[in-house]
Amino acid sequence: MFVKFLRLTMAFVFAMMTCLTTAQAQDIGLLNDIKPPQQSAEYIYRSSPKESMINVQLLGAVGRPGIYYIPANTDLLKLITLAGGTTSGGDLGEILVRKMEPKTWANLESKAINEYQGAFEIDAEKLIKYGGARNLKLQQDDFIYVPPRTSWVSNETARGITVVSMILSIALTAILIDNNSRK
Repeated sequence: MFVKFLRLTMAFVFAMMTCLTTAQAQDIGLLNDIKPPQQSAEYIYRSSPKESMINVQLLGAVGRPGIYYIPANTDLLKLITLAGGTTSGGDLGEILVRKMEPKTWANLESKAINEYQGAFEIDAEKLIKYGGARNLKLQQDDFIYVPPRTSWVSNETARGITVVSMILSIALTAILIDNNSRK
């Protein structure tokens, strides 16, 4: 009786999982980690038509990634603000900036800045807390990347744990029903 119940339960669970449409699976959260690619675009920000503009590339976990045409005196935090800030998964503690002229930032002394052969890792959380963001002026063709936060458990591991716990719950429920039906 127990084996028959377990087989029926497993068949039911399998049938339910195969009958879900993609939209239904997204509604209940089965496909939350599958997202369409970000749409990149070009953005222009200026306060005066006579203002000289530079272009920089901003990619990664920001609201609006893309190529930005900004005033020449724009700093890093202002650019991220213009881009809509970071997404919920954006890591402000490890922003990467590749400068075409690294000498402009090479002499900056801050606990929030680490240099690696012309590339800079910026801890914007420390910049916000202790100041110094105005010294990080962007220049023509700078490349900025805001990485996503890395989670402790990957999506595949979390999905595997969920499936195993669901199967164990079904099996334990079947055992309890079988034990109680014998009494």
